[in-house]
Amino acid sequence: MRYGHHDELSWLSFEEPIRYTECRELKAFLDQVVIPEMADTMVIDLRDVPSIDSTGLGLLASIGRHSLDHLSRRAVILCPEGQVSQTLKAMQFDKLFNFTSTLEKPAELRLAPVEVCAKAEPLATVMLEAHKELSEVDERNKQRFSDVVEVLEQAVTRGNTGSS
Repeated sequence: MRYGHHDELSWLSFEEPIRYTECRELKAFLDQVVIPEMADTMVIDLRDVPSIDSTGLGLLASIGRHSLDHLSRRAVILCPEGQVSQTLKAMQFDKLFNFTSTLEKPAELRLAPVEVCAKAEPLATVMLEAHKELSEVDERNKQRFSDVVEVLEQAVTRGNTGSS
């Protein structure tokens, strides 16, 4: 994953599958860097992503919702037609994002590899928050993921109770 910010453009580029196993670090990076400095135009480059799971979808949804809520505009997803694009559209991401398959990164924008953020939440908490975000995109998503959200809520509650 690589990230760059210049003037009114933020660009987050993924280079491999987006899976729940890496989502703790991704969520921490989004919370600590991307969301606080999100510019007028936020581009999420998924051209090199062969697959994305529901936790990853929920984290992307959080970017889209933040852009709409705080900047009053849709973020951009750069993604060619294919499996990932079909998945995003099936999850109603067109309500949060503008899709394009052709967009070039400006030459002056430098992308740097993302450094892992130290403060990462427990995996069950990240997964729960991501699935709640995904569920809020559309009523169909709410129905699709209601069981997952319920199981994750129980896991988070048990985890919090167990650590008291």
